[in-house]
Amino acid sequence: PLTFDFDTVTTGTATDLSVDGLTTGTGLLIDNNVASSLTTGTLFQAQSVATSLTTAADAFLHYFNWNPGSATTAVGDLFRINIGANGTATNLFNLTDNGSSLFSVSETTMTSNLPANFTSAGDVSMAYDLNFTNPTISSITSAAPLTVVAGESFNSSNLTLKTYNSGDVVIDAAGGVTLNQAQAWDLANS
Repeated sequence: PLTFDFDTVTTGTATDLSVDGLTTGTGLLIDNNVASSLTTGTLFQAQSVATSLTTAADAFLHYFNWNPGSATTAVGDLFRINIGANGTATNLFNLTDNGSSLFSVSETTMTSNLPANFTSAGDVSMAYDLNFTNPTISSITSAAPLTVVAGESFNSSNLTLKTYNSGDVVIDAAGGVTLNQAQAWDLANS
């Protein structure tokens, strides 16, 4: 084993690995290239038990910063996690708080155990269904007038409100209901 002991360093930078001349290749490679070698443990681990970490300048444990001197567009990812064709993992990424998962990404799903806020203007697109799993009640609310539109403007798509068994469709409108359509209503007997 190789041990670097910088316990006497109290300020500044304990280790500086500079690869300013590198133009292609890899600056630092931690390689475990024998298929059966790592059975337990961690290939790379950074940890701290310090109770003095109370004000973060950039970050406490890891800080990744790309700061070009002028306008630059990179082609590719700044940060990537990849699992190969023969690999299977419970999660590729798992953010935890005291052992409890807050947000995780697996090969098949993304799971968030936190409420989500989307604060930028713009649409949210989904390819499939929204499934509200609260067994008591679920709501769709808005801070302004709300429109539900089915289909594209060049199609004639149905909008279906469906309940099971004796469930009702309830319109709770204190101001009344305004009907604006060319065809007459076709209501079956209740």
